[in-house]
Amino acid sequence: MPPPTSALRARRPFILSQYRSQWVCPSCLTQSRRLHTEVVQTPSQSSTSPPQVSAKQARSAKSTAKGAGKKNSDSKWEVTVGLEIHAQLNAPRKLFSYAATSFNAPPNSRVAPFDASIPGIQPKLNIPTIVPAIRAAVAFDCRINRRSAFDRKHYFYKDQPNGYQITQFYHPFASDGKIVLNELDGLDPSEVVEIGIKQIQMEQDTAKSIFQPSTEDTPARTLVDLNRAGSALVEIITTPSLKSSKHAAACLKKIQSILRASTAAIDGMEKGGVRCDVNVSIQERGLPGLGRRVEIKNLNSVKAVQESIEAEIKRQIVVRESGGEIEGETRGWDAVKGESRKLRSKEGEVDYRYKPDAELPPLIIEESLVNHIRSTLPPLPDQIISGLMNEPFALTLKDARTMIDLDDGERVNYYKAIYEDLLAREGFKPGSKHLGKLIGNWTLHELGGRLAASFIAWLDNPVTTVQMADLLFNLQSGTLTAGNAKRVLDHLVTFNDSKIRVAELIEEYDLASRSTEGEDDEGLIKLANHIISEYPEKAEQVRSGKKPNLKNFFIGNLMKATGGKVDVQACKQVIEKLFSA
Repeated sequence: MPPPTSALRARRPFILSQYRSQWVCPSCLTQSRRLHTEVVQTPSQSSTSPPQVSAKQARSAKSTAKGAGKKNSDSKWEVTVGLEIHAQLNAPRKLFSYAATSFNAPPNSRVAPFDASIPGIQPKLNIPTIVPAIRAAVAFDCRINRRSAFDRKHYFYKDQPNGYQITQFYHPFASDGKIVLNELDGLDPSEVVEIGIKQIQMEQDTAKSIFQPSTEDTPARTLVDLNRAGSALVEIITTPSLKSSKHAAACLKKIQSILRASTAAIDGMEKGGVRCDVNVSIQERGLPGLGRRVEIKNLNSVKAVQESIEAEIKRQIVVRESGGEIEGETRGWDAVKGESRKLRSKEGEVDYRYKPDAELPPLIIEESLVNHIRSTLPPLPDQIISGLMNEPFALTLKDARTMIDLDDGERVNYYKAIYEDLLAREGFKPGSKHLGKLIGNWTLHELGGRLAASFIAWLDNPVTTVQMADLLFNLQSGTLTAGNAKRVLDHLVTFNDSKIRVAELIEEYDLASRSTEGEDDEGLIKLANHIISEYPEKAEQVRSGKKPNLKNFFIGNLMKATGGKVDVQACKQVIEKLFSA
């Protein structure tokens, strides 16, 4: 029987250039989308029992392993870690079908015939999915290979209808990139760590498996939702150059922030848009080569990555110190127990039977498109952090890093919108306190703290940028004291109404600051004398110099007595004057 005609026909390559990409709707390349994903761990298979060791040997090995995931300089073991990150691309449609990507659509409602492996349906590359992938590769300083090709990775599982995954194992579209970690990423000021990126490849996502436990009426079962099947992914493979769990966590954070900043993949691990596998090995320090690699699959948070690496390092040290050998295997992570479990023996290249996909021609990426994407790339995380630390914002390094780490970077946009709103207001005076730091404090700490205490996600933040700008405008102009400004913010968070105006709240609850000249205000002085007379013992301790800090007690009571309508500095001036008389 002759081979299928699809395997014999002359294949014209996909040629992607700047000019061909002009027909792609720009909003499709940058629009925010939500992909609903959930990683379900595979039930563990039977694992080989570790060698039997005495209690003394185990205690000695665990003592050696303690802290090995964070600092390895004092250990005889050298740790090597590599990451494989799978990120869902910011693309409106799937990689090889016309089906739309989705976040919360009803199960199996975004499925084309190819996604369900209907016989006779062939894949057709969606060109717009390539553009965000190139943006990611450029952001990671990769070499964009002009010619790349697609391969089939064969394995059987219920979430893979075709029985194979289309990927780019042999000829990826990007390679030889790097990530540099430094002080901006939480490392010590003297630390600079460069991690190589071996390659970035395009591939399909799998379907979502949903496990349902048994009930009185039905046995336990696993359902499959094909909405995610075939969505466009990039797999980012680092070189085995990470030496600690701390560096691995910082690297993963930076990869996520770069993907968001470049708009290549806008949904992070907290939304299921990024998943990570880690490869861990240990070797006696000074010996050539690397130890036997163990892979931990499907980690869905930075915390899980860091903790699983530390646990795996300890486990491997216990085995090696006890005279055992490390098996090459794939393991799953149990975050509740804080330990990994064996899933299966480690697969090799031959196990997946990689072969070129006969139905997909090569992909040709023209240099003109790469240059265009490089010239239009948005600011990346290091640039954003530096910008927030410099004028006009002048945030601290800690606040700047927190700003871009939180909520997929959305808090940076919120912060800048308030800043621009205030500067555009007629008659606004920034005041003695730096405006950028003031907005940062209220955005990160005052508002952020209230949302966290109320279990409100940033996505559901009820306080608009206009309301926050109104609040800070009244605070800076002296209409509101800090205490009453916090009361207004409490009201805005609690009542969750974007139509509420700050000026109306100030008037309705009589929160406007009382006009006062501090130490020359007779009414304030009279009120302060009354408060001091109520606490003669404390007043005497202040006058005698035994407890001068008790002045703060009287300042607080004076502010409370004025209903928070008098500025703290005015109250302080009055108390200082009365005790120094």
